[in-house]
Amino acid sequence: MRNLRLLGVVLGLCRRIAPRQLTWSLLLGVLGAFASLGIGVGMRDLVDGLAHHNTAAAVTGALVGAVSLALSSMGGRVAESLNAVLAEAVGAAMEHQVLRHSTALPYGALEDPGQLHRLEQARVPGIRMVSGALLLLKVGPLGLQVLLSLILLARTSWWLPALALTALPSLWLARRGERAMRAVRTQVAEDTRMATRLFDAALAPSSAKELALGGGAGLVRARGEQRLRRTADRMLRAGLSQARRESAGWLVFAAGCTAATALAYQLARAGATGPGTVLLVAGLGSQLRGQMAAILSGLRRSLEAMDSLDAYRWLLDQTPDPARRQTAGAPVPARLTDGLTLTGVGFAYTPGGPKVLDGIDLSIPAGSTVALVGEHGSGKTTLVKLLCGLYRPTTGSITVDGIPLEDLDQAAWRGRTTAAFQDFSRWEFRARQTIGVGDLPRIHDTAAIARTAARVGAAPVVDQLPHGGETQLGTTFGNGTELSGGQWQKLALARALLRERPLLAVLDEPTAALDAAAEHAVYQQYAAAARTYRHSTRGITLLVSHRFSTIRMADLIVVLDGGRIAEAGSHAELMANGGLYADLYGLQERAYT
Repeated sequence: MRNLRLLGVVLGLCRRIAPRQLTWSLLLGVLGAFASLGIGVGMRDLVDGLAHHNTAAAVTGALVGAVSLALSSMGGRVAESLNAVLAEAVGAAMEHQVLRHSTALPYGALEDPGQLHRLEQARVPGIRMVSGALLLLKVGPLGLQVLLSLILLARTSWWLPALALTALPSLWLARRGERAMRAVRTQVAEDTRMATRLFDAALAPSSAKELALGGGAGLVRARGEQRLRRTADRMLRAGLSQARRESAGWLVFAAGCTAATALAYQLARAGATGPGTVLLVAGLGSQLRGQMAAILSGLRRSLEAMDSLDAYRWLLDQTPDPARRQTAGAPVPARLTDGLTLTGVGFAYTPGGPKVLDGIDLSIPAGSTVALVGEHGSGKTTLVKLLCGLYRPTTGSITVDGIPLEDLDQAAWRGRTTAAFQDFSRWEFRARQTIGVGDLPRIHDTAAIARTAARVGAAPVVDQLPHGGETQLGTTFGNGTELSGGQWQKLALARALLRERPLLAVLDEPTAALDAAAEHAVYQQYAAAARTYRHSTRGITLLVSHRFSTIRMADLIVVLDGGRIAEAGSHAELMANGGLYADLYGLQERAYT
């Protein structure tokens, strides 16, 4: 039933995108079934006519056989061409849908191994998914051929159709073997994904230089090969087991064909049938064998595609069509009045797993500049992602002006936030577009992009490029220009500051590749932007940094330790308290002096 439902999905797309080709493909499949039967009937009549010196019967049989052979051959070729056109057109449409819906997945899905596996299955080229589904569609005409062959056998002897029963073990064993193969493919998915990432890491410029200097290329290659060997061994064992099962099934079918031919021979010797019938039975037995093999092959290859189709259906069910999605949730305020309030907020990345954040109670006033500090692993970035709406708290609540954050229109809330992260993206677009994607409605506003680039010191980076803002960035393209880490970082900062009137602006340690002077300048620019946000939208500016000297000017400093708030206050208050903040500040100050 599952396969039929998934086949219905593909047929629905085919009917919408290429209805004429689909109709002709189905008609040619039915025509091929009757033409295949006509070949056997024509051969029988030809042989019987020659044996009984009946010229008219022999000529008629020859004509029927020749016409049937021509129709079968021509129809098969035309059907293959039509199916190729269908697969190309529908496959392209499916890939477009996969891309649209993948970008609408919740952020957490991209960090869940199980959902990542299904997403990778859904990203199989659409033409392969459609081709596999159309193979399942071929099973119908093949089944019709089998039925017609059995009817013809029944006209010779009532029990000859029992030959079909000998094919059942083949079908059952093949089905069982395919289920085992699918289970193995699921089990080795993690090894396959890891091997791919290891080889990608060995070839990526960012990691290749470290591997070359550290001599780690051999280790990465060995681990990748180990994963691939383990995958290949398990797949080979499963394949051999499946082959043994299918061989046993075909032995049973071969015995049935031999018995049917022997019966036809005995009937011919007794004068009950002619020699043409013996040839017909032998031919139909061979034809049945080919038809059953084609059915098994079609089922096997279609089932491989069904895993991807199942993942494709899952993806569409997980995310509504972005083009048709309507606004959901409460409207986002134009200006903040109260700010953000966190009450008993806790978060765990996996159900029942350890909490990365626990018992967070915090009030962030509208228009304030807040700094999050703490050692690595204290939960700073996770808290930022919760405030941006990328995750939902496992426990507790976050409110925006008293409205639960999860009740707001999530797309609208993200449209009023902006952020620069330490692990920023290197968009290999034209330089101006690389900044412009920070605020899509203004991606073509060259004046706004130029002003923002100048504010964060990215203007010299753009001006020095061969074609200025129109320069293609990145080494993926043959004519692209590669940037240094610091240059990429300046473009990322400009991208974050391009959006006007945000309610939440985040700077999450994005200055690691900048020198101290450049970093200080960036934070000064962010402080100026924070003042602008305070007056325009009473927006909140959130700073995350390990360098305490850069966040002294924050209105509120929140110190995280082990996923909890250790203390909070202004710089002066925290220094006077002599707690964790004062200790960390003192350690860093002594290290610099």
